[in-house]
Amino acid sequence: MPIIDLNNCTRCLKCVKDCPAFAITIETGVISKNCIHCGHCVAICPEATVFPDHGEIVPLRPNPVTAEDFSLLSAGLRSCRNYQLKEVPEEMLLQLVANLRHAPSASNTRQLEVAIVHTPEKVQLLNHLTEESLIALFSLVTSPFVSPFIKLFSPKLDIQKLRRYKKSFIRRRKENTSMICHHAPALLLFHGPVSKTGMLEADANIWATYTTLYAHSMGLATCFIGFIVKAFGKSGKHNHHFGIPPGNRIYASLVVGYPKVKYKQECSRESPAVTMV
Repeated sequence: MPIIDLNNCTRCLKCVKDCPAFAITIETGVISKNCIHCGHCVAICPEATVFPDHGEIVPLRPNPVTAEDFSLLSAGLRSCRNYQLKEVPEEMLLQLVANLRHAPSASNTRQLEVAIVHTPEKVQLLNHLTEESLIALFSLVTSPFVSPFIKLFSPKLDIQKLRRYKKSFIRRRKENTSMICHHAPALLLFHGPVSKTGMLEADANIWATYTTLYAHSMGLATCFIGFIVKAFGKSGKHNHHFGIPPGNRIYASLVVGYPKVKYKQECSRESPAVTMV
């Protein structure tokens, strides 16, 4: 639990009022088991008298990034599928993961872990296993025996389109030895226990998005690879190849590397529809 040093506490009650779990009794300095370890009490204390349960108190510095700066950063972000044949230093990859201590989570349980795949052999293995799994899935869904049943329960599913996509996928695979990983030197796999709530999937995408922004500021580029998430599913059949526990599943995957291309213009896209209520 976080610890309150009552000797320096001025009883301003800021921590009490900002605690989402109502876990603080300031008179005794006790934080109950209702604590969800969000760190709000540590962050808000003007006297730095509430100590975190992990790490040290680090004062925040003024943030020089303006709204316009962030908008410009966002405008320059693109999913990169062309990477230099240049290794990303291990220290930089670890720095990307270390920065996730600042990322929020939907579940507030922080059960996610990150597997860094960075050797050429493992990256190529991940690429190969994903391709094989997708071809097997396409073959099953489009088979003459299974497709009628799928069509029965999912009438809007275009089986013919899937058959064409399967043929195209197999053809392009022969021409491209890294169709999934795009010759990127490294991947981050965000994984955690199998969950039915969907919270860990939300957490993984939040963390992957934070990583994308941070990587861009370091001169790196990224791309979300949903094919890996779909191919590996819940089975964990290939987890052992990448240091992932058998009971975990991959919720998000991100390729990382130095971009081979530079984009010069902002790509205009429609903003989401808005409803004001």
